[in-house]
Amino acid sequence: MVLLSPRSTRKLSSVSSAAFLFLLASVTSAQAQVDGPIEWSQFQGGSGHTGQTPVEPGGPPPPYRVRWVLPAPDGTSLSGAVISGGIAVTVGREGVYAVELASGEIAWEVARPGGPLSLPGLGRVDGARVLLYLEGPPKAQERLASPTASPSPEEDVEAARGSLLVALDLEGPSERWRLALGETARSGVTIDGDVAYVGDQAGIVHAVSIDDGSELWTSDVGGRADIPLAVGDGHVYVVSRDVDEGRVLITGLSSEDGERAWGVSPQIGSTAVSAPAVVDGGVIVGTADRLVQLLDADDGEQRWSALALSLFSPISSPSSGGDVFIADIGGGLYRLDASDGSRRWGFQFNELILRSSPVVSSRVVLVGLNDGRLVAVSTETGRLVWESEATQGLVGTIALTRDTIVAVKGGPEAGLIAFEPDPDGTLIDVPSPTELALGTTLARVGLAAAAVFAAVFIPALLARRRFGGALPPADDGPEVTEEDE
Repeated sequence: MVLLSPRSTRKLSSVSSAAFLFLLASVTSAQAQVDGPIEWSQFQGGSGHTGQTPVEPGGPPPPYRVRWVLPAPDGTSLSGAVISGGIAVTVGREGVYAVELASGEIAWEVARPGGPLSLPGLGRVDGARVLLYLEGPPKAQERLASPTASPSPEEDVEAARGSLLVALDLEGPSERWRLALGETARSGVTIDGDVAYVGDQAGIVHAVSIDDGSELWTSDVGGRADIPLAVGDGHVYVVSRDVDEGRVLITGLSSEDGERAWGVSPQIGSTAVSAPAVVDGGVIVGTADRLVQLLDADDGEQRWSALALSLFSPISSPSSGGDVFIADIGGGLYRLDASDGSRRWGFQFNELILRSSPVVSSRVVLVGLNDGRLVAVSTETGRLVWESEATQGLVGTIALTRDTIVAVKGGPEAGLIAFEPDPDGTLIDVPSPTELALGTTLARVGLAAAAVFAAVFIPALLARRRFGGALPPADDGPEVTEEDE
């Protein structure tokens, strides 16, 4: 038996306590990474496309400043981001990239062998965060091989024909599973609970278990299901497009088994239609006849419609957290009452909005413009309260955290751009160009009248004085009788 001196005992106790505290801190930190909030899980922040972050206070207020800019590492472009645990994850042509929110530095990356860009999704399995994204089909000379096992020739041929849905455990990261869909998929990933939903170019909707990648059901809606799906009220809402026939089909599927509840095909002769967004008891969609429509969740019947000035982009979605915010291609941004569709306000930017959807941050609604501006409009007044400098390349899909805005950036250095609150910035108060400012309008009318008087009537009076009444008297107009009144 070895006896320790009191000093040695105290030293060992101190070391043991430090080791215990370090172990506790490590466990707590690891637990926080697993259990930490997912601040922006997918396109428009959630399966219903609410356009809001569930984490209070709901996004930063303006004014803003640029925190960092990240050009796409492969020199092409990047998808919109999902955000959790201080990182934003985005998909590029050649890789999936985790970006540090604080600095814009790449924390880790996973190779991605090609395929159309679309937004990934974040979900949870037993508390752990799981990232789902689409890859492929690859180029003919590229082979897709699982890192855990070599696929059979049949599996390799099937994978080469279409896209794969891939799941990564975010801690690591390490691949969890991959599923060959058999067709090219562009819709991005919509996650509701423990199920992921994807649409493909053959019009097939896939419901997949996040846990193990097993396919729960498939449903054929026709056309191309290449617009982000929305989920809510026990339904999966799908907007599919038949480009050859210029036809759009809006379908409500049972989220439990994929059975078709209803289908609506607006007779509009165009496939310019927005992505869907869920409101209580229905789904919002903007169609090519310039109508914003609320369709009933149970039968697809139109409950109300509202007219916009232009049609809508299929890469854009309404925001449906509370009232409805929607942007049209022509630069119109609208706030509509979700109960009846009445317009509370509208702002016209006179600039295209092609790849951005409205999101609500604090008390403003944000949207990106094609001239490279991020703009903020007051949700209450409908007036422009902040705008960034115009830059080369559009501002596209937006993601939010409590203190950061991450948006897709187009142009020669396409990638991501992050904004943060600017304590030294200033706000503005600019009405829509279509808003009647009575004082300004009357002043301009007065100046115009004075100019007309100076240009026409003064020379006429001078001429009359010079030529002694040679000009005919002015016509006083018809006499007004009591009958006319």
